Amino acid sequence: MRLRKGVNSELTQISTEAERFFDRYAYPDWLRAHSLVVGRIAETLVAARDDVGSAARDVALAGYLHDIGKSPLVAGDAREHNELSALILAAEGLAGAVEPARRHAIYTVLDPATAPATLADKIVYVADRRGGLRVESVAVRARGTAERHPGFAAQIERALPAANALEAEVFSGLPFAPDELEGHLIR
Repeated sequence: MRLRKGVNSELTQISTEAERFFDRYAYPDWLRAHSLVVGRIAETLVAARDDVGSAARDVALAGYLHDIGKSPLVAGDAREHNELSALILAAEGLAGAVEPARRHAIYTVLDPATAPATLADKIVYVADRRGGLRVESVAVRARGTAERHPGFAAQIERALPAANALEAEVFSGLPFAPDELEGHLIR
């Protein structure tokens, strides 16, 4: 894979930074594992693209911290986890990670007001669609999400065509296809 000069060295420090947030926000093991997978996918997509530019760090960090709103420290809050994630990241001063986190949930594509709009949003959305506790296809990941959250199964099903379209857009022009992603993960 062709990496942009300097991007890989900058990105390798981001997972360490994310780990400090995982500790501070008391991530349970399953959330830490999922967040590490999604972060690595986001890093890989960022490193493979020429058009991310100065947002590379923010996009990768958003991949790692997209689910910070699932922290047990905010368990009593009734808001959706993606909204909480955006609020927490804004409070932490991570402005570039706010919107990608807010727009990462599978159902956000169903509403133009919450659908991923920027390249950063789309990369984090796709990284989360492909990353469960390991790299998965969009369909397998969606099925697992629907099984864990049956009340959202119909929304998840309706979101699949848009999720697949965003995946095709994000992978367009990359030197590997979505089904080759795991073999290209950074680190």
